[in-house]
Amino acid sequence: MTNSQRFAVWASVALILVPLAAGQRYSITDLGTFPGGTVSEGDGINNLGQIAGYARFANTNAHGTVWSESTGLVDLGSIPPLSNFSVAQGINSFGDVVGYSDYSQLQAQYAVLWRRGKLINLGMLPGGTESQANAINDRDQIAGWSNGGNISPHATLWTIKGGPQDLGTLPGGYYSQGIAINIETQVVGFSNVTTGDWYAFLWSKSAGMRTLANLPGSRPPASANGINDLGEAVGGTGSYAVLWHNDKNHTPQNLGTLPGQTWSTAFAINNAGQVVGWSGFIAFIWTQEKGMQDLNKLIPSNSGWSLSVANSINVQGQITGQGTINGQQHGFLLTPIP
Repeated sequence: MTNSQRFAVWASVALILVPLAAGQRYSITDLGTFPGGTVSEGDGINNLGQIAGYARFANTNAHGTVWSESTGLVDLGSIPPLSNFSVAQGINSFGDVVGYSDYSQLQAQYAVLWRRGKLINLGMLPGGTESQANAINDRDQIAGWSNGGNISPHATLWTIKGGPQDLGTLPGGYYSQGIAINIETQVVGFSNVTTGDWYAFLWSKSAGMRTLANLPGSRPPASANGINDLGEAVGGTGSYAVLWHNDKNHTPQNLGTLPGQTWSTAFAINNAGQVVGWSGFIAFIWTQEKGMQDLNKLIPSNSGWSLSVANSINVQGQITGQGTINGQQHGFLLTPIP
């Protein structure tokens, strides 16, 4: 892609970076399933409303998918043969999709990129046998994990031309995963440390991997699951969804839980500061103005849906995840009603 193409996309995006209005409600679209299948999920949504995820066939095998309003649910395929398993987890503004595909009946998985109708095996760290891609930004940088040689899985950064880069672990740790990446090449995820406890991290080229603080009084485990282009990260520490602000100390803010629930986790944040996730297996949206809201109360009451988890939100406030409709688990798209 050219610099002018990048500018055109981001210029259009800048025009729609507005917070949710008070009392915002949503229309809901069913992403559907493969013929004979009963399960699908939306895992990542880009600024054009295209959704990466997966769907199962009648035999319960799954393939990565991309959904758009114009094409519906499209099978992305897998590493040959097509009977192999794949899942799509992230998508950028240009429709490039990343995830993983398995060889030999789920025995070894490989990070993959679907681009312009082609499946590209991203490979792994030297000596590795497994890898997984979780997110891609608009600079063709991909975050995930790979093992290699004598190491357990480490957070990994791929570039299309440069291959995989080991991001290491937090001090004393042996295992880490990169979960999300922003346009500034900041990667967030989780890693263990010397004590065996799990902490959220933020990695950057200038500072390397740094621990993100737990909420006061909260103990591990913790994970950072999403980051926006302003450097604000979200995830969970202990039992609560958390927002780490982009200040000097990356101060954590407790996002609370939905009424009657005892836990929550956040999965994504957009550039307007809107956060999505789940609380007690109920999908939520959180904003500074309105706090945490049950998304089931913001869709038509007669829709027939029960929304379980919200996985991703774009700059227009569109949300994707998974819920139950007619007794089946389907991916959904929520679109703000003007």
